[in-house]
Amino acid sequence: MTTYYLYDPDTKVFAGAVSAMAQPENATTVAVPDGLYQPTFDGQAWTGLTADEYAKQSEQPPMPEPTSEQESLTAMAQQIAAQQQHILSLEKAITALAQGGTNS
Repeated sequence: MTTYYLYDPDTKVFAGAVSAMAQPENATTVAVPDGLYQPTFDGQAWTGLTADEYAKQSEQPPMPEPTSEQESLTAMAQQIAAQQQHILSLEKAITALAQGGTNS
């Protein structure tokens, strides 16, 4: 049996390896080199990215700094949430007082 390295017929991107008696379509006996990221087959050899190139490409762009408007909206949302919590605690206190007043 021979190991064949499969590639997508349209994009030529590596699609896995198989062991077979006969060569499947869209396959080569040229092994994919170790350390190659996103390998593609050009008809004679595998090309792709080095580990450093892949890491650079995969990095997330830095998050932009929030605008002053976004910071103001965040502060207001925090204030509203705090006020809602305060209202809930006041409602609980009123309910407790009302229940305590009816038991006397």
